[in-house]
Amino acid sequence: MTKTPILQFENVNLRYSETEILKNINLEIADGEHCAILGPNGSGKSTLIKLISSELYPSIVKEHSQRKILGEDGWNIAELRRHIGIVTNDLHNSFSVDGGNLTGLETVMSGFFGTLGLFPHQIIENDYEPKAKLALERLGIARLETQKIGTMSTGELRKCLVARALVHPVRAILLDEPTVGLDIKAQLDFIEMMRALANGGTTIILITHHIEEVFEEISKVLLIKNGRIFAQGAKQEVLNATNLSQVFDVNLSLSHKNGRYSIEVN
Repeated sequence: MTKTPILQFENVNLRYSETEILKNINLEIADGEHCAILGPNGSGKSTLIKLISSELYPSIVKEHSQRKILGEDGWNIAELRRHIGIVTNDLHNSFSVDGGNLTGLETVMSGFFGTLGLFPHQIIENDYEPKAKLALERLGIARLETQKIGTMSTGELRKCLVARALVHPVRAILLDEPTVGLDIKAQLDFIEMMRALANGGTTIILITHHIEEVFEEISKVLLIKNGRIFAQGAKQEVLNATNLSQVFDVNLSLSHKNGRYSIEVN
């Protein structure tokens, strides 16, 4: 039985005030179709994240336009988080700045409520702690259960936030620039974690401007520039030096070795 696509966007437009930010976005991501969305800063990636996470809705509804997430037009954000996990740099910064005294376990359990930490008025069900511990174990970071955020490395906190999303049986997880601020070893560890999630049945939507993050299991690539989709399709067809040079406005060469992409400026 074919599952409902994760995303179905057709002729989607979004503007802030009089400025059109996203223009005629057509995008479909099937269940199990791991996708990388690449573009330079200011290309509209952050707005696209908010459109996917239901923080924003299309501002111009045209004939033959639609925005469906898991087959539905509208979502309560809290309910959507039970189906699609969202890990952004804004979320990371919020926990890093204001959640220093939280333990890894408390951080992960807060995913049941969508809050920055746990609060006395919240009702913690009996299965919340076991599910949170299972999410930590799934990512190989059970050791962080009792560790305070304030003493964690950037990579450790980022993985805790992924575990926070995984307390729900999500069908997909959206990762925004996930290796920003990580050293080389932490970057490689995080990429391997993404691969494990992909191979475990969780659809990965990766938003980035780092070609090195595009791991082997990603099958679809979307390039975005100036709020428009420049190209999209199979990774081996879209991810090439010609397209990347035009999207990033610099003459680039692309190489692929041992399953990893890298670029050089010509």
